[in-house]
Amino acid sequence: MKNIFLLLCLTVLVHPMFSQEADEVQLNVHYLARFQLFYEDSGKLFEDEKVLDIGKRSSSFYSLWNTRRDEIKDSIRSRGGSYSDVMNALEKSNYPLSKQNYAIYKNYPQKGILTYTDKLYKQFRYKETMETPVWRMEPGDTLIAGYPCKKARTLFREKEWTVWFTLHIPISDGPWKLHGLPGLILKANDVQGYFSFDCIEIKNKKSQKVPLPKGKFIECSRQKLEEMHRLNAKDPHQYLEQFGISRTTACDANGKPIVYKEKHAIFLEK
Repeated sequence: MKNIFLLLCLTVLVHPMFSQEADEVQLNVHYLARFQLFYEDSGKLFEDEKVLDIGKRSSSFYSLWNTRRDEIKDSIRSRGGSYSDVMNALEKSNYPLSKQNYAIYKNYPQKGILTYTDKLYKQFRYKETMETPVWRMEPGDTLIAGYPCKKARTLFREKEWTVWFTLHIPISDGPWKLHGLPGLILKANDVQGYFSFDCIEIKNKKSQKVPLPKGKFIECSRQKLEEMHRLNAKDPHQYLEQFGISRTTACDANGKPIVYKEKHAIFLEK
């Protein structure tokens, strides 16, 4: 099986062409993601299963849980199902609701460009030039998902990352925006312990396409999207008022208005 992966990976590395057409998935890599949302929630980590679909020209990194939930919703609505039908189906599914809604498309819509989408009531999107972290190799080796891995570190977007990558899958890619090593990154965590990605499964899949962004998006910058997250963390009602959603007063079991404590979002990058 590893020989098959190697041949596929070499194909990815040497393919000279790029197209905006849907790319064919070569490898399907699953990661268990753990993350802390707010500085005030010290040590409280949420989980999600992330997927890295690697094609010949591009890759897509997204939440499996939220993607499957969206597919369930769309399927039921297309058959005329009610809101109750949707909620019952989601409750019976094996896909919890993730606290993260971002997706990352490397080398899309063209080579050297990274497209980032996120959903915070509305769908946002920005594009930026792909930045390659400056890596330094470190001593150490381990085995992840059956693959021997080497260790590396980098200071990227003001966070220090430790990663493990395997030369047995010579694809310069990895979870989130991490890439630029001579092998696939199978494990990554920031030194403060706010974020981590651990490979739990690798599949050879050639019968599907690398997912592309769908729907209508509010085009923005990375800085503007961070502002939206900061405002939503500070005051969710004020955030929704931007989109015409009236402020409502939620009450607790005793009928007293719930006062939301101001929180400060932790970002994967600064």
